[in-house]
Amino acid sequence: MNKKAIRIKKIESLLSQKIKDVYQYQLEHQLDNVSYKLFDRTLVITLEGTITSPEKLLKDNDHFCLAKQVREAIDSVIHPQIKNIIEEVLNVKVVDFLSDTTIDNDITGAIAIFEFKPKNI
Repeated sequence: MNKKAIRIKKIESLLSQKIKDVYQYQLEHQLDNVSYKLFDRTLVITLEGTITSPEKLLKDNDHFCLAKQVREAIDSVIHPQIKNIIEEVLNVKVVDFLSDTTIDNDITGAIAIFEFKPKNI
């Protein structure tokens, strides 16, 4: 494995751990998986298993609208923290951060667009 591939694996591992830590410490919830695809100025993140037990309970008992409101409130707190983690780990300025969660599929997707190409990758 070349140096660039090793560096990317280390970055992915660090990002995954820090994002998982946010969910664990803030929500006492464990994510199933975190995956990435890095482009020139863009990072695409997929978080699997983001829906918490209370949200599942609401959804499963025909309170989907309330579950969606809870998820939106959680995302409004968690997503800025994920953006900050990306900036810290990749040493970039994120100029746009787009994200959404699907309660039915238990997946969160995010796209971070950088001001410039990440250094040392």
